[in-house]
Amino acid sequence: MLICSALVINSANFGCGKSHTETETANEHHDHDGHDHESEGHHHDEEDEHDHGHSDGEGHEGHDHSGLIEMNEHTMQRFGVQTEKINPSEFAEVTVVSGRIEAKASDEGVATATRNGILTLSPNINTGVRVNAGGSIGSISASNVQGGDPIVQAVAVRNAAKRELDRLKPLHDDGIVSTEEYNNALKAYEEADAAVKTSKQGSASVSSPKSGVITQLLAKTGEYVEIGQRIAVVSGNTSLTLRADVPEKYIGRLSGITSANFRPASSDQILDIEELNGKMISNAGSSVSESGYIPIYFSFSNNGAVAPGAFAEIYLKSGVRHDVISVPKEAIVEINGNKCVYASHGEDHFIKHIVTLGASDGKRVEVLSGLDAGEEVVVKGAQAVRMAETSATAVPGHTHNH
Repeated sequence: MLICSALVINSANFGCGKSHTETETANEHHDHDGHDHESEGHHHDEEDEHDHGHSDGEGHEGHDHSGLIEMNEHTMQRFGVQTEKINPSEFAEVTVVSGRIEAKASDEGVATATRNGILTLSPNINTGVRVNAGGSIGSISASNVQGGDPIVQAVAVRNAAKRELDRLKPLHDDGIVSTEEYNNALKAYEEADAAVKTSKQGSASVSSPKSGVITQLLAKTGEYVEIGQRIAVVSGNTSLTLRADVPEKYIGRLSGITSANFRPASSDQILDIEELNGKMISNAGSSVSESGYIPIYFSFSNNGAVAPGAFAEIYLKSGVRHDVISVPKEAIVEINGNKCVYASHGEDHFIKHIVTLGASDGKRVEVLSGLDAGEEVVVKGAQAVRMAETSATAVPGHTHNH
């Protein structure tokens, strides 16, 4: 039994063990293989980088490691993306104030009610609508007025007066009725007849006193109106006045003011006084009103987009600076509190610039830093480029699991 056990142990040692020489040889072979494997691993890394890495400016469609935003020509046309080459130019100093658009008194007319009754405005009549002289603004009917149509009543009064006059005439001729009594009956008839003739039975029309634009509607359909009541104000609307109310603290800037841009309160459109054939007609200088404001007046030709009576945000332009880089307001996009613009960067690509802004004249904004002269900037459709950028950054990062 002892002999068998010894044989088993020796057999096991022989199978698991190696001679010294064999061990050294194996170690040398292992070292050599380890070096080759490391070398091969090195080559594999180079192949991976060559096959799967992306150099700057390369990437899948819609995703670019370099920060470029891809948008093909078809997409740009679809979203109205337009660019403008930005070059230094003149830029006016601007003071932003409030004011009002006013019509000249000689350029206005008022449509009034021609009888008592219920007003019905004509179809499509509203503020801002153009009407011709004599054109219908509405009609007035008394048929549904409590107490009946006053015209019908006027006719009834005239008829009664006529009957009374006819009754008294032969009696007057026979000397039974005095002349005074007869004359009173005659006067009553004449007054009643005049009342009927000055109005028409049924509906009476309300007409525009002149050609122009309705700037105010002072009554509405279904409202009871009386003779002479103001129904609508119509402005010839050919020449308007812009009144700028300048706070007293800006009194030192008044002497340099030459022109203005303005935005009516009901619109997002910025209008240029000079493009509307306008000019400054009065600069009150140091004359401060009781409210603490100094009025400045501009006259301009209305292009049909401005209604008198509207309030306005006004950009008063004074001294001009040269070599200023500026972009249209539409080019500015706010992202996470930063003001940004997008510039062309090769064909079908854009890149974002974070910019520092200065003054604005209502139409353009001064760029103090972040944009170089000569760059092609997106001036229309900037939000569409922003959407393309957001879509691209939403693509998960590339991984290479093999």
